[in-house]
Amino acid sequence: MKLPLASGPDPKRGPSRVGSEQQEPPVETLTGWRARWGRRIDSPWVWLAGLTLLAATCVRALWEVAPWEKITPDYICYWAAGKLVASGQSPYNEALQTQLQQERGWDRATDGLGKYDFLPYYYPPWFAAGCALLVPLGYDGAKAAWFFLNLELLLLSGYLLRDAVPGVPRSVPPVLVPVFALSIVALFVGQTSILMLFLSALAWRLMERGHDRLAGAALAGLTTKPQLAAALVLALLIWSARQRRWRIVAGFTAALAALSLLGAAIVADWPIEMLRAAGRTPPPTVYFPWIGTTWLLALKTAGLRAWPLWGLYLAAALPFLAVLVHAALDRSRSLEEIFSLGLIAPFILAPYGRHYDFPVLLIPVLVLMGRRLSEQAGAALLVALLVLPYINLGIIAKFRERYPSTVRLFPEWTFLWIPLLVTVTWFATEAAGSRRRGLPCASAEAALSSP
Repeated sequence: MKLPLASGPDPKRGPSRVGSEQQEPPVETLTGWRARWGRRIDSPWVWLAGLTLLAATCVRALWEVAPWEKITPDYICYWAAGKLVASGQSPYNEALQTQLQQERGWDRATDGLGKYDFLPYYYPPWFAAGCALLVPLGYDGAKAAWFFLNLELLLLSGYLLRDAVPGVPRSVPPVLVPVFALSIVALFVGQTSILMLFLSALAWRLMERGHDRLAGAALAGLTTKPQLAAALVLALLIWSARQRRWRIVAGFTAALAALSLLGAAIVADWPIEMLRAAGRTPPPTVYFPWIGTTWLLALKTAGLRAWPLWGLYLAAALPFLAVLVHAALDRSRSLEEIFSLGLIAPFILAPYGRHYDFPVLLIPVLVLMGRRLSEQAGAALLVALLVLPYINLGIIAKFRERYPSTVRLFPEWTFLWIPLLVTVTWFATEAAGSRRRGLPCASAEAALSSP
């Protein structure tokens, strides 16, 4: 006996008419609609437009209420350099720099710490050529545009780092980067460390996505501030060669050659002139090492001189350099590790560095949070870096109220705890990871003895 078939539409006859009035065509669910619009809103162009609007709104509001003569005071250096290049002069001409800056209110006693008649320009000529593009806006207009550009780059850096490290919530970098206290200091001082953070984040994103030639060009841009990015660029070029990603090296070489030719068109012997500029007018840490935030300056602040100074400096610098080079040569090392070590490096190796250079340390911080620390430890690190620097700034503000201008900058060395915390945490997690894998901890001896 055959059992009756279940009722339903006959594929040969088409759909049944029974109950056709009750059947409705499929409708897109609310979740699907939200997901589709979420993808549209989350596009790079929407982010760019939104962040640009936010930056413009902030600058407009600040323009109405803030004393612009006290905002971005270091821009006076870039204004003078840009104006000199625009008029066909060398941006390293000390007499003309002094004249232009004093016309804009530079004062040796208050602005120059009693030692500087002008704020010297230590950058390559091509950076001055970029600054020359703002000269037609006039000094006040160019100053506002400089603040806007720095704010825009700061916000874009947070966006670029949003997906950089798996394990870090996507909402963290866009908030951490602009809210970090030393990012705000760099913004309001008008320094170039925000540009270095942006170029680092951009190079990382381009390399991760396989846009190697463009990534190499971004690395060439990082040479604008050698003391902050030289170790990173060197390590990334070694890593790229070991990975046989020759397009990165080619892009870097082509971009740096183009920038060098532009510099030579402005100042024929610009590398020599740039070095002479630092020799003729030494950076302020030569006179006041306590305003610096590198290992060498910390030793000078402690009063060390001669062989004890250089002995302790090399005792930390040489092993760190060996670890950095060893990591770059190791094909198993990830790109994020090279970026992290390369951005910690200037605070160990470089002779000069200030607290407003700390925004670049947010990259190794994000790697620590996403890759090396537990969720609780990562959250503790995040909270510490969001809260404690503001307390540090408050202590410095109180200190400056109590002491005369000649010693106002004494407490800035206290920010050294930030690179120290990041460095110690990095190598502590490296050692812990090596023990779990049953491998020897990466050390200078291992680096020097490896093939």
